[in-house]
Amino acid sequence: MDKDSKKIWSITDLPDELIAMVLHKIKYNDIIAFGITCKRFSDVVFNNQHLWKTKCLEVLPHQIIKTILKYSNGNWFNQLKEFIDLKNNIITELLALSPKFYWRMNQLTVEDSLKFFTIATKDELSYYYTVHVLQQVIKNSIKNLNQNICEKPHTLTEQHYAKVVLCYLMHTYLGIKWARLHRAQAFNGPPIHPELVLNFCVQWIDPAHYYSDERIADVLNEVVENVKDVIHHCRNGPQVEKKKITGREILSAVSQVLYGQKRIAITSAADLDTLNIVKVLSKKCGHAVAIAAIYHAVARKCGVNINLIAFSNHLFLEWVDDISPNKLYTISLDTGELKPKQRCPFSQINEHTNYSYCSHSFLKYIYSNYLVTMGAIRNWNVQNCQHLLNFLGASDSYQNPYKNVFAYLIEIPEISAPDRPLNILYLENFYREIILSLTSLNAGCISESVNPREGNLKSKKHDKNVLYAVGMICYHKNYQYTCIIRDWDLNGDRLEISDDNVSRKQPFYSVTAADHSERYVAQENLINLPQPSRLYHLEDQISKDFCHFDGFAYVLNYEKRIQYPDEALIIEMYRNHSFTRA
Repeated sequence: MDKDSKKIWSITDLPDELIAMVLHKIKYNDIIAFGITCKRFSDVVFNNQHLWKTKCLEVLPHQIIKTILKYSNGNWFNQLKEFIDLKNNIITELLALSPKFYWRMNQLTVEDSLKFFTIATKDELSYYYTVHVLQQVIKNSIKNLNQNICEKPHTLTEQHYAKVVLCYLMHTYLGIKWARLHRAQAFNGPPIHPELVLNFCVQWIDPAHYYSDERIADVLNEVVENVKDVIHHCRNGPQVEKKKITGREILSAVSQVLYGQKRIAITSAADLDTLNIVKVLSKKCGHAVAIAAIYHAVARKCGVNINLIAFSNHLFLEWVDDISPNKLYTISLDTGELKPKQRCPFSQINEHTNYSYCSHSFLKYIYSNYLVTMGAIRNWNVQNCQHLLNFLGASDSYQNPYKNVFAYLIEIPEISAPDRPLNILYLENFYREIILSLTSLNAGCISESVNPREGNLKSKKHDKNVLYAVGMICYHKNYQYTCIIRDWDLNGDRLEISDDNVSRKQPFYSVTAADHSERYVAQENLINLPQPSRLYHLEDQISKDFCHFDGFAYVLNYEKRIQYPDEALIIEMYRNHSFTRA
């Protein structure tokens, strides 16, 4: 070793540049802890904006990075600090919901979520930050529960409340978006194109993911470029190039790209995969709704106007020949083939008939097809879909959380102003004020939701006659269905049957059946399952009461344990008996 070389005994002997390189490799909270150890390290940490920019790129949602780069003042440490503070506030409020609102008979209301809206409307970036934090809670909850990890805030209970609040946040924003598009269209603005309607509907149904209109536009533009390449290849002769490209040639190229090159197949199932334009183009399979929207958008971007017509049970693409306007064609959604228009009672042209594309009808068509596909399923996405018609004014019930919202928004003249862009990634103060006003629009209307759960406020000590415990998965002997026990009563006094009925003098259980129905079952009709499986599809219905599935039963959350303090012992007895038999 060189005699003149200096020995390095500790980190204080390292140059600042080398320390900064090391800091890039560790977590932001460890960096902050390191920075407060002394003045020198404080300068190294808190004055290094390149370091904090790197950490922002790691921690902040990637969808918003371009927006931050556009509007940032260069203080990346503050950007990260504001996000972390907001995230901590969201988690704190989320953890407080179950102790406060568990006793409600009905759903959490928009008014109950006011603190989340207040956090979300603090500045231009806060709204998407709040949405993202709640989306991550849901995502991480699913991941942890699948690995049998149960830790707050990633339990079924927090997932339940995160979904409710996320719904209100996203649906409120989407409500403004729809009213803005609808009002602009009403005042001679552009129509709400089918791909925007479809993406709006998918985003409404699934707030746990972000569906960007810009991403839709990008993938459609890629298809447009493919169509242009096909047209150029077909018209490479000098005489052909001089002729004007006809609409028929363009439609032929669109069909060749979608059905020939990409080989997109049609399916009757309308779900979140087959309605998502990005996934349809990548997986090459989609519902007729998505394929029609894609075809319509690509043809429109290539200069051909085709009509997308949606009735209650009828969807088709229609094109008027640009060379022979008296010729009318439909476009097969199975093959892309042009077919002469038949005289269908729904679509025939005469002096008494005038129909055209209607965004509202198309939205209802998507809604109905999705619900038909889902059938008896009653998960979170289906509930969101049902709220869509509530938003559009189909229900005047006091339990409708979106009552009067659309009617209120459509009356705001400035909502469709071109100089007021609406962007969830950077939400201007004008829209944030509207959002806050919506939280009190129906104040006091949903009075029943503040009522406590009937008869469930007192603690129930487990009686010796009650064989099964809340959280156990049982089987109905007569009707042969699996169910989760939610509550029990010592007898059937709640039933409207005569007092001398023998079957009434036994414990009864409130259960959630595998078909999503809620039932009240006599103990004599139930048997326990020695090796039960987790019922994933029911968890959206039961998550308010339980933390997780432990491999044998659903574990009661803190509030549910106050009602049923002895259930864990009963479940453990059945678990041990099951293992002994195995």
